[in-house]
Amino acid sequence: MIDVGGSNVKMMVTGNGEMRKFPSGRELTARKMVSSVKAAVGDWDFERISLGFPGLVKDGRLIREPLNLSGGWMRFDFERAFHRPVRIINDAAMHALANYQGGRMLFVGFGTSVGAALVADGVIVPVELGLIPFSRKNTFMSRLTKEARRVNGHKRWQKDVHAAIFLLQDIFWPTDTVIGGGNAKVLDPLPPRCRQTSNLDGIIGATRLWEGADMYAEPCGTIWRIQGGLSLSEVSQAEDRV
Repeated sequence: MIDVGGSNVKMMVTGNGEMRKFPSGRELTARKMVSSVKAAVGDWDFERISLGFPGLVKDGRLIREPLNLSGGWMRFDFERAFHRPVRIINDAAMHALANYQGGRMLFVGFGTSVGAALVADGVIVPVELGLIPFSRKNTFMSRLTKEARRVNGHKRWQKDVHAAIFLLQDIFWPTDTVIGGGNAKVLDPLPPRCRQTSNLDGIIGATRLWEGADMYAEPCGTIWRIQGGLSLSEVSQAEDRV
């Protein structure tokens, strides 16, 4: 798993609970990200890669340059650079996939930016929240990010997070609301009717992009459709029949 964020790039591999990371930021190009990942995980053994990307993804391909990073991402050939199969998903959608337990679930990630995804009966829909008006003068981006917490103080930021979650729950009517991102751990208390997830859980969503997982998500335009998973033996049997 490679989870590209506005502050850090985080990496995990199945079968190992360790997370490794390095700083990202506005100078990070796709090429720099690949070289830094290779340097950081040279002792790991892996066959395929799931890439969580902080931006718009359509049919498993990037369709816009990221807002909080440098350029050179859209046309970059990740499979050629890594010499492995790569599947790409919006980062909020990956964490939503990791935490989905059925029904209608809302995931909101509070970090350098604000990411969100709604999962409705097995369909994952990434939601761009940043430019939504929060008040007459402010947007979600200006009140809920890591920078907003630094400028406005934790108490004001937490109050704004609670207000935003209440609004989003009223709009989307989820039966399950999950809060993640780097700042989730400093929310105390959590907004009502919410549960917290960790960045460490992202490896579950990364695994669910590949056949053989307990559930499997395929891209369909800008959404992902979740299907029931196959066991590894069932996948092998299906491949033998082809």
